[in-house]
Amino acid sequence: MSQSRPLEIFQQCLQTVPDPRSQRGQGHVFRTVLSLIFLGIIANCTTPTGLQRWAEIQVHTLRKFFRMRYYKGEYCVPHATTFTRILEKLSLADLQKAFAEFVNAIVADSTLVGAVDGKAAKQMKDAEGNPILMLNVFAQTLKLHLASWEVHGDKTNEPGCLMKHLEELFEMFPCLRLLTGDAIFAQRPLLEALRKHGRDYLFQVKENQPKVLKKMKEVFKDAPKQEQELPNSHSYDRRVSKKRGLLRSVVCG
Repeated sequence: MSQSRPLEIFQQCLQTVPDPRSQRGQGHVFRTVLSLIFLGIIANCTTPTGLQRWAEIQVHTLRKFFRMRYYKGEYCVPHATTFTRILEKLSLADLQKAFAEFVNAIVADSTLVGAVDGKAAKQMKDAEGNPILMLNVFAQTLKLHLASWEVHGDKTNEPGCLMKHLEELFEMFPCLRLLTGDAIFAQRPLLEALRKHGRDYLFQVKENQPKVLKKMKEVFKDAPKQEQELPNSHSYDRRVSKKRGLLRSVVCG
């Protein structure tokens, strides 16, 4: 696939996002502004000012792929305030839908595995000044963030948040066939909902879930055991994480 082809697909998907601006004062093409925002974030530009500076540095490369404003004999990029005003009015749902269309166009008929995890956005605060807890879905093999939703309340609400958005998640990413996560997601209502959607899951079970652990031992007591084969060319340093009490294998060399 040529370098320009993914960007063409990307811009086509962004056409579905409504332009929140009024008809007056539209100095920059809306689709171009959105493209610069997404690409700037990938380039680790986390502020509107950073987006502007990055676009100014890359303007001659960017103009080959996007319609840039030409003013007084030079190509111009949106000002930081332009990025801010547009971002304030954009719908997260519209952006996630457009991004999902782009991912589906790129991965085509591939099968994705999603890792679910909740993280606190400590740099952002809610109305009461508390960190905002977000539930995230990642495609680890692609090193790609797929979707996020705010978890209202504490960490124990993560399974309920995921179950609430399952239909939305699988509509956006039909190729997402397996979800993985830590022990907090190993709850019957969520697992039953995943099976109804025809998806598989792989969640941890800890000793603080004695009933579930006992049932699993009964079910798998006659299952054949297979030791993991480790490459001879690597030495493995096995360390115990005191914080989580989990055994980890770290490849050395």
